[in-house]
Amino acid sequence: MSGTTQRHALPAWATILDSLDTLARLPAWLERAADTARLTETLRRSVPEFTSGALALHKCRSKHLLLSRDGASWSGTYYCTVADPSTTQQRSVALRGVLRPPHIALPDAAGTPTPFASDAWQFVVPELRLAFQMQPPETQLDALAELTNPEQARVLLEQSMERQIASCHPEVLRYHPGLRCTIGYHLTYQDADSSHQSLPPFVVAKTYDDERGRIAYEGMHALWVSPLGASTRVAIAEPIAYVPERRLLVQGPLSEEQTLYALIETTLQTQSATSRAQLNDYLRKTAIGLAELHSSGVTIGALHSWEDEMTKVRAFVAPLTTAIPALAPALMPLFAYIEGLAVGSTPDRQVPAHGTFRPAQVLLHQGHIGFIDFDSFCQAEPAMDLALFMVALVDFGMSSLHAMHPSIPDEGLHRVLEEQLAQLDAIADTFLAHYTAVHLVSRQRLGLWKALNILELVARSWDRVKPARLKHTIMMLERQLLSYGSEGSPHGTF
Repeated sequence: MSGTTQRHALPAWATILDSLDTLARLPAWLERAADTARLTETLRRSVPEFTSGALALHKCRSKHLLLSRDGASWSGTYYCTVADPSTTQQRSVALRGVLRPPHIALPDAAGTPTPFASDAWQFVVPELRLAFQMQPPETQLDALAELTNPEQARVLLEQSMERQIASCHPEVLRYHPGLRCTIGYHLTYQDADSSHQSLPPFVVAKTYDDERGRIAYEGMHALWVSPLGASTRVAIAEPIAYVPERRLLVQGPLSEEQTLYALIETTLQTQSATSRAQLNDYLRKTAIGLAELHSSGVTIGALHSWEDEMTKVRAFVAPLTTAIPALAPALMPLFAYIEGLAVGSTPDRQVPAHGTFRPAQVLLHQGHIGFIDFDSFCQAEPAMDLALFMVALVDFGMSSLHAMHPSIPDEGLHRVLEEQLAQLDAIADTFLAHYTAVHLVSRQRLGLWKALNILELVARSWDRVKPARLKHTIMMLERQLLSYGSEGSPHGTF
């Protein structure tokens, strides 16, 4: 695609900068909903039990704020640390807070007062545009009770594994309420020595609220019987069974000392030559392992194109423009710019792709690596996995560095973020160099996927009310778009 075509296709660079400037700062009313100091101070002078001194509020912090799918409100959990002044004994009270944008009316605050922390307690704080109530019980996955019961789980695993199991000890490893749960099972067997290769003493089961377990099982099974299953460079867990009626995936274990995320964090903290060398070695192994996955020849899995990804990101952003209509004219030029860059570019051949490949999906153990979480397995351009991994690496690193240095003065913040971003981009480029040494990828296509991934991260910073994350994701997006030149005139490649 020529420079002339790009100049006609792309919005002016000044328009892009205006869009980035609009997106770079959350409105004050939205930031207040996640500001611990402001929340605490406002509730102290609003809730009757705190104003009267019947209870002392030490701190209120928000967690897991999330925009609703219809864009009508944000909701999340608010943890209040309170104490009875007569005893000074502290306790935590979990509230559900619902935040309404300014153009949507707050619920009526009138009603019969009830004591704070009682089941029927509700309270509206107009200054924060927040309506509070007691946090309702977590939504449980249908199969969770059965899967955490030792005897019921033993019977289920016997049936799915077709082995006589003598004992079963469940251990919840990860749980996302109402969405998915990962459970480890320590097993002994009746019919054979449990050290036998086909009788693992420990298995992992994952249950989902949708069909991702089936997708993971089918993808892992195809990979297990492909050349990747016998690879000495990267391990994947053996897929043992899938139980459709319980949406349950059963798989063998993978050894783990830490994730690649943890090693990245350690390297950033210590800045030691030893950690950097270890990280570079694991990045090389990860890149080679990913190239093996992409070259495995597996043909199952839904097709996922760059256009599919664009549609997905647009759908994700839609509720945000409903909640804050002023964002729509800022986002439109960014989508148009990225789509304009795609005109005339030729996609790479689709390959078996992990689908959600991030450093958290890479397990490290005594110099070896393993890949986990294949529940988005698909057929896609190699740039899909590469872009997501590189963008996630930089985003995680920036968030970690900010957590390490939370008190950087505003006047020096931009310079520090630029330096950190350059350091992390160099780490991501090291990974890419190791990958391209064994498997080719179009740099232009990689840039398109990266730009789209970063734009989604910017939207997620609004969606989840993360002002600190928003600062660096805006910088990441501007840096990525600049790599193709200003005003549609390229001075380099992505």
